[in-house]
Amino acid sequence: MRPVLTGTTIRRGIARRVVILVASLALLTLSAGAGVASAAEGSHDGSATFTKWVTAWPSMAGVVGGSVGNGTFAGTVLGYSPGPTTVIDAIYHLAGARHSFTALVHVEQTGLQAVIIGVVTDGWGRGQVVHGHYTQIVCSHDGIRSDCFQGRLQVGRDGG
Repeated sequence: MRPVLTGTTIRRGIARRVVILVASLALLTLSAGAGVASAAEGSHDGSATFTKWVTAWPSMAGVVGGSVGNGTFAGTVLGYSPGPTTVIDAIYHLAGARHSFTALVHVEQTGLQAVIIGVVTDGWGRGQVVHGHYTQIVCSHDGIRSDCFQGRLQVGRDGG
């Protein structure tokens, strides 16, 4: 007899697979070497800034800057486990004026602070580790005030 799968069981299984995938890709990238930035990227430090907010759950929107240039942030929460340390798995899309990339990330937020680890799956820095942090703040966007998340992502082990 097959076990009954509930929505919660399926989400936990997906979240577990995402975490394993992120960790595996990060370790693979580190063991192979993060690579060297191309000449076109040489004047940039590989650091992208962002301010993001939740729009209609599980979607996120926001703005980006830093090495990617000014642009937009879009994201989707894939897994969410609230608790003393809230665990989030998500897809981040950063579309800047200079560079754009998509990353699969794992976030652990305790209080108003979070740490981020993941891997770039497409675009600038593809295959490289991405790591960073954010702080939960209140900000104004689209004519409203809401909780926002302001932070920085570093692409590559040495920034590029």
